[in-house]
Amino acid sequence: MRKINRLFFIGIVILFLIGGSYAFLKSIYVVPVLMYHHIDEYSEQSKLSVSPESFEKQMKFLREHRYNIVSLDELAELIKSKKSLPHKTIVVTFDDGYKDNYTEAFPALKKYNIPAAVFVAANKVGREGYMDWQELEEMVSYGVGVGSHTLSECYLPDIKDKTKLRKEIYGSREIIRSKLPQEASFIAYCSGGFNEKIRQMVIDAGYTGACATNPGKDYPDDDIFALKRVRISRTSDNLFVFWIESSGFYTWLKEIRDED
Repeated sequence: MRKINRLFFIGIVILFLIGGSYAFLKSIYVVPVLMYHHIDEYSEQSKLSVSPESFEKQMKFLREHRYNIVSLDELAELIKSKKSLPHKTIVVTFDDGYKDNYTEAFPALKKYNIPAAVFVAANKVGREGYMDWQELEEMVSYGVGVGSHTLSECYLPDIKDKTKLRKEIYGSREIIRSKLPQEASFIAYCSGGFNEKIRQMVIDAGYTGACATNPGKDYPDDDIFALKRVRISRTSDNLFVFWIESSGFYTWLKEIRDED
C-alpha cells in the first residue's frame, strides 16, 4: 500500500510538471533543503541512514543536472530579497554531526564541489561516533558550514526552564564560535521541535535562520526560522525518487498527504 501511495504521489508530480500551469507550479514550489543523518552501510536497518554509494550518486546527479546548489546563508538572502528563486535551487544539510559525515560524505562533497551545512550538538563533538573539532574545521575550510543542533541534541519544547532553554540555544552558538573560524549562523531544531517562544529566542540569539523538518502549513514556505526540509533515506537510492524529492514540489505533496 505504501508503494502504491508513493507511486500515486509521484504520478501527480509528473502531471503537474508536464501539464500544470506555470503560475500554479511557481506558487507551490519550495526550495528543497535536503536533510541527511548517517552516511553508512546501515540503510537497510535505519531510515536515518543513506549508503555512501547512494550519497555519491545523489551528489553526482545534482551536479550533472545543473542544480543551483547554495548554502543556507545564500538561501536566506534569496528569500529575503523577495525575488524569484533561481531554477532548481537546492540545499544540502546533515543533522547530528556523525563521524561518517566526515569519512563518507565529505569526500563526495569535495569531489563535486557541493556546499553543505552540518548541524552539531556542541557537547557531543569529539565523542565516540561523532566528528571532532579538527575534522569540523577541515570541513569549514572547504566551504561546509557548521550550525547548531543545541548543546545536547535535546527536544526544545520539552524544556520549561527558560534559563536552560537559553543555554541550549545561546550556549551552543557560543561554543561553535569559540572553536571554529566561522559563526553558527543557523540552528536545526532537534526532531523538528519548536514553538513561537523558541523561534523568537533563536532570533534574539542572533541566528540568521533555523531549519525545521515538517512544520506544516501553519508556517509559510518562506519563513527563514522554520525552513522545511526533505529527509533523504534509502528510498532515495532510486534516483527517480530522489529527483521527485529534489524537485521543489515534494513538500507540497507531503502537506497534502498529511492532511488525509
